[in-house]
Amino acid sequence: MNTPPPPEDHAADVEVGQRVEEALIVKRVTVKALAAHLGMSYSTMRRTLGGERSFTIRQLRQVAKILGIDPAILLPIEVIEDAA
Repeated sequence: MNTPPPPEDHAADVEVGQRVEEALIVKRVTVKALAAHLGMSYSTMRRTLGGERSFTIRQLRQVAKILGIDPAILLPIEVIEDAA
């Protein structure tokens, strides 16, 4: 049985999912199309966008490339500040 991630980690996954969804809307790309580009099922993509799963770094780079945006836009501000 899978153990849910700690709340603070889950919050970051939720925020990343929300940022990806917002970018999808702006760029007029469907969740189904993004899932296909990433080789992911639609249901797995929905769970990832909802924060139940984490995007990998590679997936986030692919998402940014597909959407033509800077990958940093998809990260929570805390992650960017911690890296600086």
